[in-house]
This record gives sequence, C-alpha cells and structure tokens, in this order.
Amino acid sequence: MKIAFSDYDGTLSVPHGGVAAETITAIHDWRSAGNKFGIVTGRDYSLIAMETRAHNIPVDFYICCNGAAIHHTDGTPLISTPLSREVMKDFFRSEHVRSYTDGMLFFTPEHAYTYRLRTDVPSSYLTPLNTIEEALRLKDVVQMGMRFRDRDETLAAFAAIDSDFPNIFTGNMNRQFLDLNRAGVNKSMGIADFVRHMGWEAYDLFIIGDDRNDLAMIEEYGGYTVRRAQPFMHEAARAVYDSVGAMLRDHL
Repeated sequence: MKIAFSDYDGTLSVPHGGVAAETITAIHDWRSAGNKFGIVTGRDYSLIAMETRAHNIPVDFYICCNGAAIHHTDGTPLISTPLSREVMKDFFRSEHVRSYTDGMLFFTPEHAYTYRLRTDVPSSYLTPLNTIEEALRLKDVVQMGMRFRDRDETLAAFAAIDSDFPNIFTGNMNRQFLDLNRAGVNKSMGIADFVRHMGWEAYDLFIIGDDRNDLAMIEEYGGYTVRRAQPFMHEAARAVYDSVGAMLRDHL
C-alpha cells in the first residue's frame, strides 16, 4: 500500500489558484488504485475540512495542528497532544504576549477559537474569545497561533520565545505565521504517530510540502516539494514537482 501525505496551504492549494482540477482527479485515481491520501496541515480539523468539502477532495485522514491533532476522515479524533495549561498561563504573563499586538488562534481537537484576530472565516468555524485568559478554560489546547509581518520577524519571535521557554514549545512556522505546539510536536511526529496507530506494516510513504513547518517531514521521510516553494525546501527535497497531482501520478 502507498500512503500520500500532503500539506494544504501553498502545496495542495496554491495562492490565487486554489486546488487544481487535475490534482483532484489524480487523488481519485490514487485512491482507486488502493492507496491512501491524507492532509498534513497547521490548520485544525474544522478549518481544513471546510476546504476539502468545498473542493470535493477525497481524504482518508487528517493530521492537523502540525501533528498535534489527528483525525479520521469523518473528523473523529484519534490522537491529540495538548499543551500544558500551566505553560500557557506562564506564556500569557510573559512579554511575548503582553507586548504582542496582533490576534491569536487557539485550537483544540474539536474546535478553533480566536482572540483579537480579524478574519473572514465564518463564526461557526471560529469562536471569538473576549479575553486571552478564556483560552485557559478550553479543554486540551493543542496549538496557539501568532502572526507577524514577515518570515524574518516570525523566526526572530520564536528564537526569543525559545530562549525564555527552552524545550517547552516547537515553533512550527509557515510564512508569517508561528504555531506553538508542545515540544517535539511537528508534522513528522504526527505521521509516525498516525502510521503506528493504524498498525500498518507494509507501506510506502510519499510526502510533499512547501514551507518551514513541512521541513521536518521532508527530511525525515525523503519527501518532495513544489516548484513555488522556498529554495531551502528545494535543497531538502528528494525532487520538485509542479503539483501534488504530478507527484501522485509519478508514483502510481
């Protein structure tokens, strides 16, 4: 059996172009041949399922929140790795939050919440919080999301957080977005946890992504990237494809 794991934003779905029809056809052909196809994303389940339903993308599983929340195709939670409430409380008291002026996202395995973040996502998918302390009352927060001006500011922000909170968080970064997960949590770990949970023994893995939060899984599993990705991803990847569909067809 062959199992494909694809990042969504910037990989399966491209800016200003969405998900190409030929890629969706390739996914159907891949699964019709007896293979599995899943998405590995920094989004939570509700926000990624909103996209796959809109584009009619067939998906066998979802590895969400950079590996911190894993779901069956129908959304049933399989595995979650939450942050400590005490760690969150200490982080909220720090200058990294006190001096931060943009909004934040909080993901649990079941739902997404926003604090001071302007978004056009329907409220049925994102529940607003009136104060950041309300996040401490949420059950099993698996990811906190922050947004900065650009990639360099995002890298600098996590370097400062990691200095003050060593071995507490993984900073999973995608463009100007910083997702904070429990230390050790990334997409590579999520893939390993999922495969182990499913008990599969004979399989080949095919992995593709485009940005820094995909790097660990690309390096660990000899994965692929897309042509629009950053140069450091081209250097890390086994090969570069024009699309996810092209990768799937090349390995059918």
